[in-house]
Amino acid sequence: MPICSQCHIGNLQPKKVSYANWHAGQFVVVPNAPAWQCDVCAYFEIDAELMVRLLPLLGPVTRPDLTQPRRGQPLHPGDGRWSATDSDHGRP
Repeated sequence: MPICSQCHIGNLQPKKVSYANWHAGQFVVVPNAPAWQCDVCAYFEIDAELMVRLLPLLGPVTRPDLTQPRRGQPLHPGDGRWSATDSDHGRP
């Protein structure tokens, strides 16, 4: 088993985690991603082979674009995105 690169004492054990990061301006979550966790200090790292396979599909790791609106937020009356007088504003 590989030795931990942080504490240099523990061994890295295989573990499944949810990988979440920004890629090309989009927030991406990969459930059950293979990773390695130290049995002493709890440091973990995502499996390098997974990243080699994911990066060509997802694009580079980026920072979120704070100038873009966040998706999934409900629209509220008076925030300028729709008029409270619209006839169908209450319909799903």
